[in-house]
Amino acid sequence: MGGRWSVAEKTIAAIIATAVVSFSPVALASIGPSTLESARIEHYRGAMELHFAFEGIAPRFYLHTQNSELLIDLPSTITQLPPRPLYGQEAAPVKAIRIINVAPGKAQISIEVEGKADYAIARLKHEIVVRLATAGTVRNLAAPILVRNEPPSAQAAYAPAPPLAPKPTVRKAALPPEERPVIESPAPQSQVAMADEPEHAAIGHPLVMIDPGHGGYDPGTSSTSGIQEKDLALAIALRLQSALQARGFRAEMTRSSDFFVPLPERTKIANRANADLFVSIHLNSSPNPATTGIEVYYLNNTTDHSTIRLARIENAGAPSSYGTDGGPNLNYILTDLRQQYKANESAALARMIEAQAVASLDAGLGTNVNELGAKMGPFYVLVGAHMPAVLVETGFLSNAGEAQRLASPQYQELLANGIATAIARYLNADVAVGNL
Repeated sequence: MGGRWSVAEKTIAAIIATAVVSFSPVALASIGPSTLESARIEHYRGAMELHFAFEGIAPRFYLHTQNSELLIDLPSTITQLPPRPLYGQEAAPVKAIRIINVAPGKAQISIEVEGKADYAIARLKHEIVVRLATAGTVRNLAAPILVRNEPPSAQAAYAPAPPLAPKPTVRKAALPPEERPVIESPAPQSQVAMADEPEHAAIGHPLVMIDPGHGGYDPGTSSTSGIQEKDLALAIALRLQSALQARGFRAEMTRSSDFFVPLPERTKIANRANADLFVSIHLNSSPNPATTGIEVYYLNNTTDHSTIRLARIENAGAPSSYGTDGGPNLNYILTDLRQQYKANESAALARMIEAQAVASLDAGLGTNVNELGAKMGPFYVLVGAHMPAVLVETGFLSNAGEAQRLASPQYQELLANGIATAIARYLNADVAVGNL
């Protein structure tokens, strides 16, 4: 292992450390356990929203699933609530809610669901909120919870944007840097709306490797007005770096200006730097010019035709042997234990980025950004990463309106802020989205 710990190993170590502190008589005497004092149900746009309120600050939660149950462990927590505190109020997709003390100073919330269900969980200051809905029935299930988990000052920063200026005419020829506002570097102190909980970096100040797609002689896709993917990817990546650094995380780039980095080299850069996460930023394109939205990918095979088409475009710079008899096949690569080990982590990170980026843009612009999902795909740029790795398709340059929005510094700032908040919450483990 080379003496390096993965994010999962660090998380396990943090859980163990938390348990040691939580059950230490000295620690309990000095801070005492949290008290889970009430539970209630609200209905929200076709979803069931469960509120678990605490006396004092809500504790950090640890989540796992078992068949049709969502289990939320609460270390250093006690409760005197009845085992079925909401009996008679439970409704589909929630079958039963149980709360028990599983050990001295440790409580557990068990939520049993009927059929397939999507969920979103957020730890607010004095409560934990769990929202559940029948799978696929509620759009952007997590977004309102994530936006609500902001201090009032941060919510005020999400004022609806003024109308965008008329679409500028951009020459298709390469423009000098001074005429490319879309790649301007953000100010040293980026004005981002930061959530209160993930404002501090996780223990150890994790390193996030940001990978702006394409670059140099490889422009990627482009809009009809000539805006190039490589420029927007770099602009968004620079803002993401600034937003992460503002939160106390370390953030480095595979490229910081307009030059090409071979696809195999990008994850190698992350591996050599012992990065904890790898996030590749891209812009999308579709044969249907009406398509808009954000989608986030993690490495795996798929039979989805649109994903395969996109992967072929993004893999254009991959070695010619990729996926052929003369080189490593993706099925072979995925049998690597390290890749299998990272798959679930990457999927969780992808879901978190998807939900938070959409929440940030919807709240900041007063609009509805399409949440196209967290998906698996055979993207070469993710191959070989020794850490959770995702590819973020931030929007469609093939849609004229979305291309114009993506070129806006305000839109880029909100987008980068959403991705940064998702990364912070993922590393701090205080928000989760997924399905049963």
